[in-house]
Amino acid sequence: METCVICGELQDFRHYEGYNICTACVDIMEDVMGEYFLRTIWRREPKAHAAYLNYLSNTTKYISDYKKISKKSEKHTKDVSARVSNAIDMQEAPASRRRYFERMQQVLDWLETTPYFYHYYFKDYYVCPTCGASIFDKYVRRDVGDWMVISCSECDTVIKKYFSLKSV
Repeated sequence: METCVICGELQDFRHYEGYNICTACVDIMEDVMGEYFLRTIWRREPKAHAAYLNYLSNTTKYISDYKKISKKSEKHTKDVSARVSNAIDMQEAPASRRRYFERMQQVLDWLETTPYFYHYYFKDYYVCPTCGASIFDKYVRRDVGDWMVISCSECDTVIKKYFSLKSV
């Protein structure tokens, strides 16, 4: 069995092809990448009326959706890392929460030295797998119980689901 490239523990299952990352680190990676994904697309939900103007703006401002997804990845890693450091420094945090934040710091440190992972992670989320619409221009966000669901606004295909427990 191979070891996790992030924490050094045994990798129990291969989640990302070509990367040895254990399940615990993958779970935290999902949290970090979920927040980044939402910040990247969540400037405002697209409106059908403004889609063409939005498209023109995006194509002149960004060469591709590939570049758009990585534009602020370094800043995101540093921002989340600062929040994690503050959370670790808080002495009153329960031990399980401290362990979570300590592992998250390991994930963030790894992402900082492996920025190309953002491209790997998001490669399937640039466009809708059903109709090919850009997720940056054509998406809708819905809360379903404890889940946030991002779907294509053109064909209603689910692009990504994030667990977002409100009580945490």
